Amino acid sequence: MRSGAMLALIALLMCATLAAQNAPQQPAPATFDAQAASRMLLQLSEALQAHSQNQFLALFDLDTMKDGALFKQQVNSFFGQADSIRVHLNLVDTSVDGEKAGLAVDAEIEAQPRDGGAPTRRNEQLNFAVARSGNRWKFVDVQPRSFFSLQ
Repeated sequence: MRSGAMLALIALLMCATLAAQNAPQQPAPATFDAQAASRMLLQLSEALQAHSQNQFLALFDLDTMKDGALFKQQVNSFFGQADSIRVHLNLVDTSVDGEKAGLAVDAEIEAQPRDGGAPTRRNEQLNFAVARSGNRWKFVDVQPRSFFSLQ
């Protein structure tokens, strides 16, 4: 292959790669189902275990959430105090009511404090409220919120 043709092929492949990377994400399905709930819970657990508070908080519509700013402060404190986080989320039930959905989740968490103290462990049932936010589904509430704290 001639060098000019080779350069053209490389340029074409690079353009195709860039176009694929910059393609808009597919919007969330219009209806909420157990598969969408499982995807959201997987993203939530991955964000916790990766210790990524930005990814974690991006899953919540803090503007719509009652006391969203307070929840954000709590989450920031939790991530600041925890050295490592392990979590297991098991979807128990989903309910859909038009543009809103609810999730019941059996949750286990273990967080190792930065100060070297004993790990905090919790087993609770969490109840999430979910609603569409733009073209995505987001959490608009979680109870009990104390699940995401070291106290």
